[in-house]
Amino acid sequence: MIRKFIFALCMGLCCMACEEALPGYNTSWKGVQFVLPAVLHPEVYSYSFVGKGDISVDTVWFTVRPQGMVPEENCRIKLEQYEKREWKYIYGNDGIIADSVLTVYPRQAVPGVHYIPFDDERMKEHLILKPGELSTQIPVIMLRDESLRDTTYTLFFRIVDSEDLMAGDNEYCHIQLKIADCLTTPAAWDRYFFAGAWSRTKHEFMITISGKEWDDEFISTLSIDDKNYYLFIFNRELKKENAKRAEQGLPPLRDNPGDPATEITFPTIGSHTVLDKSI
Repeated sequence: MIRKFIFALCMGLCCMACEEALPGYNTSWKGVQFVLPAVLHPEVYSYSFVGKGDISVDTVWFTVRPQGMVPEENCRIKLEQYEKREWKYIYGNDGIIADSVLTVYPRQAVPGVHYIPFDDERMKEHLILKPGELSTQIPVIMLRDESLRDTTYTLFFRIVDSEDLMAGDNEYCHIQLKIADCLTTPAAWDRYFFAGAWSRTKHEFMITISGKEWDDEFISTLSIDDKNYYLFIFNRELKKENAKRAEQGLPPLRDNPGDPATEITFPTIGSHTVLDKSI
């Protein structure tokens, strides 16, 4: 009887310890994390001021949701920028690490220059999870600095513990936001993209023909039918453009006019289905 009592007591203490160690099972625990899309690199976003007119400030919104207990009062969300670093290891002939180099990711965004700092008064009203909310959107307010005209800067930021909310699952608490005022590769335009490999000339051509921005926001709205439609349009218009160029004694549209290997092409309708990871 005593053994059974001791065993039951031990099990009870173990369960209590587990409850304290695992925040998901603690009824008082409150956290928050990003809602990320189901893509290859969900944490990577890109934004360009190109085509946005004369604006000097713009905003990208990110969705977050609570973890654990749903707030019963206004809860502060805290964001912080962090410096992206990476260790690179050098191996000897024996396969053992001989040396290591700490590399800092180049061209990281500067607070107050490329974006409004997260601790700025203008941000406070937006970084709130209200009572009963199952999700909300929080902003990154970007500044159109001159340096963005020829260089892309990356903002690495994350959710951290605030006085009200803990950071949730680490995998869903980090974001990379690439900010530019020139055409750059959208995060959604990866090696699986339906229009083929990215180039500045191809990107400019697509914008000119369609009147669309071809940024992450627009790309995310495309259905398979939309993609087939645009492939038809781009191939048709590229053929016309190259015919005009031939009449003028110019080569086909290329990234580098002097290099025939850089001629712009688009896949034919249907061929992109093999490469499109969303299918």
